[in-house]
Amino acid sequence: VNAYAASSFYAVDRYAGYKSDWGRFYEEGGILIADRYTTSNAVHQCSKVPPEQWYTFLQWLFDYEYHLLGLPAPDKAIYLQVDPAVSQRLMTARYHGDETRKDVHEKDTEYLARSRRAAEYCAAHLGWDTVHCTAGEKMRSIEDIQGEVRTLALAVI
Repeated sequence: VNAYAASSFYAVDRYAGYKSDWGRFYEEGGILIADRYTTSNAVHQCSKVPPEQWYTFLQWLFDYEYHLLGLPAPDKAIYLQVDPAVSQRLMTARYHGDETRKDVHEKDTEYLARSRRAAEYCAAHLGWDTVHCTAGEKMRSIEDIQGEVRTLALAVI
């Protein structure tokens, strides 16, 4: 599915959730933390278009969701960066070495590499904070990562 069509499906789903579930809470001053939002869609859909089109695609995506649909733009985006080699080892361990259990995206290392490049581009060009979740060849502790994310998130409040 091309990036624009796929983005539209996800945007409409977000819009439905906003109108039926969390919109009132947000409009009344509630604070939301989402692990999947327009920013996640930006990364995954950018990976489907050539890098020279990323800027134009992102302009379209954010205009569509935040202006045309009226979804709230995030006050902050935090990119959790994981070294690809560490990520692959963790996925392999999750499936006890059975590579056939990986989903279509987990199996596609080229897609994962394109998504990482797109995420790095988005973080650099859109002002996202980056939390480096690996140290050397290992994941940092959950507590360390959580502490850094918490500090960044609380800076907005």
